Amino acid sequence: MTAVLPQLDQAPPLTLPLRFFVAGLLWLLPALLALGWSEGAYPSLSLLIPLHLFTLGVLGNIMLGALLQLLAVLSGWRCSQPGWWTIGLWGGWQLGTLSLITAFLQEFSPFWLQLTSVLFTVVALHLATLLWQVWRLPTRDGSSRSLRMALLCLLLTLLLGGAMLQVLTGQLPLPLARLLVWHRLLAQGWVLLLIMAVAQSVAPLFLMTPPYPPVWQRHAWWGWPTCLLLAALCMARWPDQGGSLWAWLPALCFCGLTWRRLQQTRRHSEWLLPYWRLALAWLSVLLLLWPLFSWQTLPGWLGRLLGWGWLCGLALTLVLGMLHRIVPFLLWLDLKNLAPPRYKLPSLQDFISEQHARRNLQLWLGVQACALCWIAYPLWGRWLLATSLLLLWGTLLQLGCQAWQRHHRLRRQLPAHGDAHA
Repeated sequence: MTAVLPQLDQAPPLTLPLRFFVAGLLWLLPALLALGWSEGAYPSLSLLIPLHLFTLGVLGNIMLGALLQLLAVLSGWRCSQPGWWTIGLWGGWQLGTLSLITAFLQEFSPFWLQLTSVLFTVVALHLATLLWQVWRLPTRDGSSRSLRMALLCLLLTLLLGGAMLQVLTGQLPLPLARLLVWHRLLAQGWVLLLIMAVAQSVAPLFLMTPPYPPVWQRHAWWGWPTCLLLAALCMARWPDQGGSLWAWLPALCFCGLTWRRLQQTRRHSEWLLPYWRLALAWLSVLLLLWPLFSWQTLPGWLGRLLGWGWLCGLALTLVLGMLHRIVPFLLWLDLKNLAPPRYKLPSLQDFISEQHARRNLQLWLGVQACALCWIAYPLWGRWLLATSLLLLWGTLLQLGCQAWQRHHRLRRQLPAHGDAHA
């Protein structure tokens, strides 16, 4: 069983995924500022703000944009109404994130919590519509099924988050701690299933790695969520008996299989490879530490290590690496769709070069070193980490603006036939 080739003619309009990517980059600035002002204690209200700025503002936006693009080119989903998705999904996500952060700043103000619940209900309705559309598609390969399950986990994560907001406002008499366990597990399922879909389909095209075993591609898409469900049930019934190991097993299998494929790559000089190795190194550390703690009670340093490892060590590392490849490809694809046949198009390197990708990797490694200082010494390490993230943010913003200006200039230079074809 080989990787599914992307259906480029099914790609949504350029502005739809790009809007999510730009929003994710812009949310990074308040996230790093909030991190600089946080006390670093786990759990604490001051750490909740940067945590949700990273999960919803940064990662949530970029991963949603990637999900929409992958559903189109891998599963055959047609984005027939991009304006509807832009207003409801993109707009609702930004307003919901802003409302939630405001609620935290107002010390769980009931008004802002209720408003957040309403806004994310709108987002959940859009995600439910999207899930219904993609579930009816005929594609049945492992990547497409993983994308559907990732979307389902995201939808359930939002619904549980909304239920927790209702509990905080006194509208729903449910145990908050138990909802939090399910919320965390499903959030991890959303992230890991999306990464697994990318690893099975997109990464082999760039990294020239062998495909995953057929048994993994056939069964991992349902086996992983099943293990998450078993972990949640066991942790709810026996909170201190290691029930989270059910969620640990499939992650361990994925980590081992992916390490093996990276070793078998036919492009050892590929600049994207170190991003994947760094992300898997973080996943390996998290898997080694997983059996040693319960999610109910964590020492401060371990809570910071767990949060940074999942969000920025694993997920954001892959997001940064893949964005250096996806954004130039989207800009190039937009020009290809507008240009007449046999028109000579620029290469992907003309938008974001390999040198920029390697330089940003070095900056990201510096951020990781600062993160270790923050984990060990949060009071002074927070400003060191925030400063390093600010430097990376400025570099990414400048690089994105240059790529967009290059695309805009090339688009204006297209022949008149390309305009007619558009």
